[in-house]
Amino acid sequence: MKPSELRDLNVIGAFALALADDFKGAMQDLADGNESACSALIVIGRESGLSVDRLSKILRLSQPGTVRLVDRLAEAKLVERKTGSDRRSVALRLTDAGKRQVKSLLVGRQHALSEALRGLDNWERSTLSAIASKALRGLEHSAVECDRRCRLCDDVACPDETCPMMAE
Repeated sequence: MKPSELRDLNVIGAFALALADDFKGAMQDLADGNESACSALIVIGRESGLSVDRLSKILRLSQPGTVRLVDRLAEAKLVERKTGSDRRSVALRLTDAGKRQVKSLLVGRQHALSEALRGLDNWERSTLSAIASKALRGLEHSAVECDRRCRLCDDVACPDETCPMMAE
């Protein structure tokens, strides 16, 4: 690989890490700063009635780890368990407090992204978005991988019909 290509990869990697760090900073005071808890709340809010099994696949947590996470969220009165479709399964739903927490998480995420991109003008931001969309379309597109990559996304801002992860 040429030195210029290595530098490009390095810059892109540093930018991705800076964004991830800024996300974590924005979530620090919410859901105990636990990324899995933040992700779980956003995913459950997007897909009310989600099963613990599906949540564990999206978050890449073990089944017992996911149950412990849901226990903590339920104890904090952010998530409630309901009977699932087959009576043996559990359907997860946000409480009103959980819905407020998700709104706070998404506002914090939006602020972190706005700050990270504040040096770009509208054209540059739009161009970066187009490039990122193209790169995302090139990634694996199983349903679980799409949900995993979009676990912190605001689905109101990027509904399925415009999501690059959902594009065919």
